[in-house]
Amino acid sequence: MEPTSGVENEASGTGAGAPLPRAVGLPARPELEGEVERNPIFDALVGPDEEDVAGLVAYSIYKQNKRAWLDDFVKTTGRAPSEAETRSYIIGESTERRIATYRRLAASTLAGDAPTRMAGRAKGSMSRTAAGALWALAIIVALAVVGLAIHAGYFAGAK
Repeated sequence: MEPTSGVENEASGTGAGAPLPRAVGLPARPELEGEVERNPIFDALVGPDEEDVAGLVAYSIYKQNKRAWLDDFVKTTGRAPSEAETRSYIIGESTERRIATYRRLAASTLAGDAPTRMAGRAKGSMSRTAAGALWALAIIVALAVVGLAIHAGYFAGAK
């Protein structure tokens, strides 16, 4: 569960009543002035077309990173981040470079190359093949042990 002190509200994208910084490349939205503002990173990644699957995946990656940052922050400092600390994080995450990175990660994820798999690919597909072979061997051994136990009457039950 995310700490909520000074952290943006999940639904509205605001924290403690102060507006968040605008994401790079997005115009101000006068129709929202005086109302609750939306998360600027959501607007930068998804934009007006809320059915943009790649943008939605990119936003979910951002949220995973934010949750990890919050968890690490609390573990390191023993407290929830202040409003200023949270705003600093959001400003850093809304740079053109970070937005482009989230979009690239989303495209890779949708192409079947999830970020966790991409790191393993640098080591080559050999490690995945070896891991698969080890799992297959473990399953075969487990089945052999169960087969021997059945053959020996271990599961015959007490009479």
